[in-house]
Parts: sequence; structure tokens; C-alpha cells
Amino acid sequence: MDQVPSSRSQLDRIESGVKELNERMARIEERQHSQGAKIEAHESHLSDHSQRLRDVELRHAVAEATGSHKHRQLSGRWAALGSVALILLGALGGFLSRLIAP
Repeated sequence: MDQVPSSRSQLDRIESGVKELNERMARIEERQHSQGAKIEAHESHLSDHSQRLRDVELRHAVAEATGSHKHRQLSGRWAALGSVALILLGALGGFLSRLIAP
């Protein structure tokens, strides 16, 4: 009779197993809650970084577009100044050549 376990000891083992499972499930739920909060924080940071990146890309595109336009404007201005300088030097050279060789 000693070998046959009593129903009370089996019930105690089952209850302790259920209690252990409940404790594990509670820990798992706590971890899930903690990880969920971390994920939400990361999503918030990601959204913020995404917005910043869009702003920077837009500013960069605008700067690039206006910068190349300014470069073309400046190149045109320098070309015009260079042309005027060449005309003035040509006129000065012609005047000096008339003075030196009449």
C-alpha cells in the first residue's frame, strides 16, 4: 500500500505545478509589458528621427537646387565681368598702340 500514491499527494503536486505555471505566465506577461513599452518608446524615437531626416533631406534638396542656381548666376556674372574687362583691355591696348606707333 505504500507504493500507491494517495490522491491528496497527487493533487498537491498538480497544484504546485499549476502554481509554478501561473508564476511563469505572470513573469512572461511582465516581460511582454516591459518590451511593449520599450517598443513604443523606440517607435516614438523612430518617428522623430524620420521627421528630422525628411526635414534635412528637404533642406538639402532646396540648398542643392538653389546653390547650383547661384553658381550659374555667379558664373554668368564673372563671364560678363571678364568680357567687359577684355573689351576695356582691348580698347586700352588700341589706344596705347596709337600713341606708341603713330
